[in-house]
Amino acid sequence: MKAKTFALIIAMTLSAAPGIKAQTSAPTTQGQIITFDVPGSYATVATSINPSGEITGYYFGPTGPGSHGYVRAADGTITTFDAPGAGSNGTVATSINPSGEITGYYFDVNYAVNHAVHAYVRAAHGTITTFDAPGAGSNGTAATSINPSGEITGYYYGASGGVHGYVRAANGTITTFDAGSYATYPTSINQSGEITGSYYNADTTGYHAFVRGADGTITTFDAGSYAANPTSINPAGDVTGYYFAVGGPHGLLAHGFVRAADGTLTTFDADPPIAGTYSLSINPSGRITGYFFDAANYIAHGFVRAADGTIITFDAAPGGTQPTSINPSGEITGTAGGHGFVRKP
Repeated sequence: MKAKTFALIIAMTLSAAPGIKAQTSAPTTQGQIITFDVPGSYATVATSINPSGEITGYYFGPTGPGSHGYVRAADGTITTFDAPGAGSNGTVATSINPSGEITGYYFDVNYAVNHAVHAYVRAAHGTITTFDAPGAGSNGTAATSINPSGEITGYYYGASGGVHGYVRAANGTITTFDAGSYATYPTSINQSGEITGSYYNADTTGYHAFVRGADGTITTFDAGSYAANPTSINPAGDVTGYYFAVGGPHGLLAHGFVRAADGTLTTFDADPPIAGTYSLSINPSGRITGYFFDAANYIAHGFVRAADGTIITFDAAPGGTQPTSINPSGEITGTAGGHGFVRKP
């Protein structure tokens, strides 16, 4: 069973959502941008940045098809790692917290036979602990986010079917939950233990969004008239993400959204809504980063949206810029032209 990512959610055909207004192009401000590569790699992907400027992600190379994890210190020093049991099949790092703890998932050494995926947490000093959610069996567990307390969220494939969410406490205790009747995909956990993500019911209504409180209470919502894909939740409980509407040159058009803790939902586009906006991360002050595709060449460009709605765009390298994470000071990491980057405001 392969680890599911939001690439599959992107493929869902969602109905048009109202409330999108035409806008002028956002101004461009490059900021201070540093690109980097893991030594010997042929592709470096950056997924998360913490308040200290430490970055985690994964890379490919120098040999074999599998990926490997890394952590880049604020001074640029890079340390690589693989989860025990990954062999050459691959390790993916998805999130780093303020203490330097990293979570993610890896592909079993026998992945070609059993298609098993397992989760892990890596301590700041390098010790790696692997785990699976109860009931996952050999079907697999993926970890998507870790908060300052060391709580981890993610999803697992049930031994008897379905996809379920979980939260793992720092002491290793795992609590499972479902937001929908068929599949639940948590993506982000904040310092209070609130979790956001998407869920799917076994019907024709498609994907929906949820916020799970630290007490286990689940609130569901949709952007526009149909569905939303939340990607990040900040300490205040503000959620950002994206949803799809019919339109654009490829039949579907992504739009960004931010949902305040009180439920107020605002949609936005980083540029005229022609080729899609993907909102991926929100920091404590409400600044959001992500990327959009231009209509001329369908190349990705980065953006930063301030809490007041002001948007600036930037490019870190030729060939496309895809920011993935923003920290409290506004530093952004992501991938551009096959390289990792950090953008300082």
